[in-house]
Amino acid sequence: MKTKLRVRTLSALVLAALILTGCGGGVPLRWVFPRIFVEVDKDGFPTIAGISPAMLSFFGLDPNQFKIDPATVGKLTNSNLQHVELLFRNDGLYWWVNGKALVPLTWDDASFDNTKDLINRFVQLDEFTSGVLNNVLLPLARSMEQNIIIRFPRKDGEAEIPLRDMGGPLPEPGTAVDPSLIGGLRLTFDDAGNPSVAGVSFSEIEKLAGADLSAAKLPLDTVQQMKDVGIQHLTIRTTSAGIKIWTNDKLLPTLSWSEETLANTADTLASLELIEPALGAVIKQFLPYLNRADIDLVLKFPTGGAAPIPEPAR
Repeated sequence: MKTKLRVRTLSALVLAALILTGCGGGVPLRWVFPRIFVEVDKDGFPTIAGISPAMLSFFGLDPNQFKIDPATVGKLTNSNLQHVELLFRNDGLYWWVNGKALVPLTWDDASFDNTKDLINRFVQLDEFTSGVLNNVLLPLARSMEQNIIIRFPRKDGEAEIPLRDMGGPLPEPGTAVDPSLIGGLRLTFDDAGNPSVAGVSFSEIEKLAGADLSAAKLPLDTVQQMKDVGIQHLTIRTTSAGIKIWTNDKLLPTLSWSEETLANTADTLASLELIEPALGAVIKQFLPYLNRADIDLVLKFPTGGAAPIPEPAR
């Protein structure tokens, strides 16, 4: 009886998802929801969409679960960080700080599906839960557009910074530029989790350099998990368009930058009191030029006897 109920529930949810997402043909429906405002007070307590901490307590919820450390709020206020905007769309996650666009996380159908498949490999779900997640919740999520504004107390003497227009433009993608820095690093892990580079193991490098490199070793259960889910290599590559990540030959969502969003991200991070001034200076100096770096980091794992999977082409 329970199985029949689950099948009927799943069928109804799948049907609803197909209707809401355009039945898989033509232009899918897009549901744009009103902005949600989160007002954080100086003590770190948020008021979410008009729901105050007192109202949360009235309904039996502990407001402290949502509280931000007051010291952190104070540092953000002193940094004149007035508001953070998050925008989830069918093509990515975008964010702005004080109206300035930061580097977004973007995806297309293929990279979104690749991420979904990767999650399914690592997280073992029963058939019903997997069906609801993959066939209902994720398709519905990609049909929705949600905008969230998180506002912090304004520093005394600072003028109010206006919010971005809700229908305003998204950050433009970066233009192709010739790399100023080209490099790469390939780490190969054996069955015991020991890494090697260019055929030289880290244990040998430790002896020669007199340095402790044990932190680079992978736990045995991590190595076994990579075998179990069939991940032979992980590739991280910086390009003029952003940071691209592949598991085997499957591209995942991209940190898609441009000169503008890199500069905005560097300025924002460097201005935060949460970051040490020395680190902030390094970020401000080098982060804006990441789009001129062509660097490959490849992590190779034991295949467990499986047929080799080609690495992404450069």
